[in-house]
Amino acid sequence: MQDKSFVQAIQDLQDRLSSDFQNTISHMLVHRTTVAKASSNIQDEKVRAIVKNTLITGQMITLLTLIKEMGILDETQYDEFAAYLMSSQRILCSLLPISYIIADNPLDKE
Repeated sequence: MQDKSFVQAIQDLQDRLSSDFQNTISHMLVHRTTVAKASSNIQDEKVRAIVKNTLITGQMITLLTLIKEMGILDETQYDEFAAYLMSSQRILCSLLPISYIIADNPLDKE
C-alpha cells in the first residue's frame, strides 16, 4: 500500500463524502422520504435549515440530471439550473459560520 499525499487523501475523502451524499439523495427519492422527515431529529433550528436546504438542492440536481438524461433539458440548460442551485446553496450556507456549529455543538455539553 502506497502512502498518499495529503492532497490525494483529501480528494479521496471528498469523493467518498460526495458518493455517500448521492447515495443518501437517491435513497430519499426512491423511498419518497421528505426532507422534513429526514431532518426532523436535528434540534438546532439553524443547522436543520442548512441541512434541509442542502438535501433539497441535492434532490433537485439529481432530478435535473434525470430530466437531462431523458432529453428534456440539454447540457447548457442543465448547467444553468445546477449553477443557480449551487450558488444559492453557497449563499445559504454562508449565513451560518462554521464557528457557530463548533461552538454550540450539543455533543460537547454532555
